[in-house]
Amino acid sequence: MNNVNYYITLALFLAGVVVVSIAALRRRKSLASESRMKRMMMSCGIDERTARYADHVLKLDMKDVRFHCRRCRNTGLCDRWLAGEAVAGNGFCPNLLKFKTAAARRARVT
Repeated sequence: MNNVNYYITLALFLAGVVVVSIAALRRRKSLASESRMKRMMMSCGIDERTARYADHVLKLDMKDVRFHCRRCRNTGLCDRWLAGEAVAGNGFCPNLLKFKTAAARRARVT
């Protein structure tokens, strides 16, 4: 019976380690995606303060914007483009039209 308790405790501990590791990896990916998204917004003409409060100021559906950014398959290209290493335009961004439209709308209001 002692061995069974040991294995159950070990299994629970390992399950806990796996859960914490997955949560940490998802958090790291989410933070990177959020940073990339805000920098892309700024490259489209949205200032940093407005980008921080885009839900309210720009009336963008940020849940949808974040969804597309987090699932983007071009994160490497995006990072290179934002760093100025990629020459091509930012047409690869799934949120580009939303950002440009919001920036133009914001410019008309201001």
